[in-house]
Amino acid sequence: MQIKDCVLKRSQDGIWLYHTASGYKVKMNQEALDVLEAMAARLGAAEMTEKEKLIYDKLAAKGIAGEDTGREEDRRIFLREKSRLSSVDLEFSGRCNLSCAHCFAALSQKDMSRETLEKVFAGIDALEPVSLTINGGEPLLNPLLPEALRQARARRLRVTVMSNATLATEETAGLLKDNAVAKVLVSLDFFEETHDAIRGSGAFKRAVRGIKFFIARKLPVFISAVVQESTAGRLEEFKNFCLGELGASGIKFSAVMPIGSAKDSPKLGLSAAKTKELYNDGLIPAPGDGDGVIARLAEGRKLYCKAGVNQCFISADGQVYACHYFQNIGESMGSLADRSLETIYREYQDGRAVPVDLDWNKLEKCKACVHFAKCMGGCRARAKILTRSWHDPDPFSCGIYGVE
Repeated sequence: MQIKDCVLKRSQDGIWLYHTASGYKVKMNQEALDVLEAMAARLGAAEMTEKEKLIYDKLAAKGIAGEDTGREEDRRIFLREKSRLSSVDLEFSGRCNLSCAHCFAALSQKDMSRETLEKVFAGIDALEPVSLTINGGEPLLNPLLPEALRQARARRLRVTVMSNATLATEETAGLLKDNAVAKVLVSLDFFEETHDAIRGSGAFKRAVRGIKFFIARKLPVFISAVVQESTAGRLEEFKNFCLGELGASGIKFSAVMPIGSAKDSPKLGLSAAKTKELYNDGLIPAPGDGDGVIARLAEGRKLYCKAGVNQCFISADGQVYACHYFQNIGESMGSLADRSLETIYREYQDGRAVPVDLDWNKLEKCKACVHFAKCMGGCRARAKILTRSWHDPDPFSCGIYGVE
């Protein structure tokens, strides 16, 4: 049977099946993997066992499984297991055509070069992640975008492009569609008046035009919107606009982080009371809620964060970071100018770095909090940025849970 656009990733918490043409993924155990492989080898439904037919029906409903094509390569299951690294995030262009008042990024002001891009893909071949995020700045500014998308598609990576959409054209949308981009994530900060006040005059109309180009090519577009006190009462209205009038596939709300440019614009932030209210209403997520970002390891002594383990962020100039916050901190895992991505990544797993080996017992204030079992101290990198300490509470997470 045909298995369309799928790869499997073996990680420390099991085996995951990723559909590279969408955001769909599902966790599997070894027994389910064995059944999937047996199912894929069948020439028709009549040959399947009951278990195989169950998996086939579930995947067929998602457009992932289909009738046998007669080609052996269509029956192949691609398993990635050379490392725990699942996702790579690129600062594909450290330049941006906008100057947003709430931008937290520590942009390098450079485009990723062909030489650096080649080193990134060499590392991807060695480490076998399944997801690639092409980020910025504004990634559409880098003329190497067609090459990056082509190489990613050749490796069966699930690709997300993050853009402000103001530079998008019909040709851009066609390029992304032709290279099977799974998701386009566009920042849109509510309606025209609010969006333009943050991002500049005319930015809203240009962004909406770009979004419509993407949707016309049937690309899944997801909206990312920051909430301010002035817009907190319009969430349902804006959600209906995005999902209805624009035709977006989803929307995510978040609060402005007082990092980067935003630290000089406190009026853009949410009050602690409103942050807690929106979290309680399920409208903004808490850091790490429900996505396995933070969990206990090694006899309950350590905190484990996926930054630098399941994911990494690579700046345009080839610096490798555990996540994008570490670019703000200025703490690099290493440089692609000196070592390969595989070497940098594997050396980072030795336990020298804060996200990999943080002493649980030093989080004294957090451990005394009644919310610690759920919050787990929030984000350590954000705590470092906001409090200058790896071991103090994360102020944003505290606000979510109503801790003064």
